[in-house]
Amino acid sequence: SFWASMLTSKVELVLQPNPAYRFEDFVTEKLGNDREIRHTYTEQLGICMLNAGSDMSASDYGQCLLIMGDYENRIGESEHKMIKSAFYKFVKPFMDAASKEGAINTERRTLTALRLDLDAAKNRVRAAKTADEMKELESYVDEAQKKFDEQYELTREILEDRDQKNADMVVHLEDLAAVQVEYFKEAHELAVEMQEKVMNRPTKGKEVRQRKGSSSDEE
Repeated sequence: SFWASMLTSKVELVLQPNPAYRFEDFVTEKLGNDREIRHTYTEQLGICMLNAGSDMSASDYGQCLLIMGDYENRIGESEHKMIKSAFYKFVKPFMDAASKEGAINTERRTLTALRLDLDAAKNRVRAAKTADEMKELESYVDEAQKKFDEQYELTREILEDRDQKNADMVVHLEDLAAVQVEYFKEAHELAVEMQEKVMNRPTKGKEVRQRKGSSSDEE
């Protein structure tokens, strides 16, 4: 449906802000392949900090980068886990629902066309001028009625199945909420631990911060 497609696209935008990567993933899905595993931007930041910290490991600055790089990388790994879970628990089911909506609309159009054929066949019977002509045309009515009834049952079953799928969508929304809560909780805990390790180590940064604070107080 329209909203299933819109919701899917907005969640994918949050999970993958890069439009080029989103297009690449879309093509990959259409070809029936698994999406490429990429580092999140937070993981990339962590890796960069670790590499920079390794080059300056003898300095206080380098040690600070190593601590933060490790935690940023771990936060990024948690984010990566969240992205993967959100895709399989929410995005993919909604994508499947949106793709099936097209088939439902096709069956509805077929039902409408068969109803028009049935009405036309009945009108021809009413317009018949002789008993023989009416009898011949009634056979067309019977055939049109049979086709309409079969299509009606098929369409009814499809719509009932969609109603059940809509109920399932609520479960997928609940899964999305749970995935986000787990990620933000873990990310918050890691960020707090990171801050504590950075702030509680012997660092020249404290001296700079204190000097700046003293200057601000004097002003």
